[in-house]
Amino acid sequence: MYRPFKTTVKFKSDDGREVRLQYLVSADNSIEAKCELERRFLNQEVFGYKIETIVAATSEEAAIFK
Repeated sequence: MYRPFKTTVKFKSDDGREVRLQYLVSADNSIEAKCELERRFLNQEVFGYKIETIVAATSEEAAIFK
């Protein structure tokens, strides 16, 4: 059964600033959530990022991301 996972991703913007964004990913576990996020970034040709955290999202957090 898929569950929502909140991920925090860090990367540098074009002007050199450090930026952190949060994404919600549906997956069976945190390893699959990481793989899904990497797949999405690869498809969009996004490189140079670091996945900092992957945690199970609460139902309230999941509702915010919709």
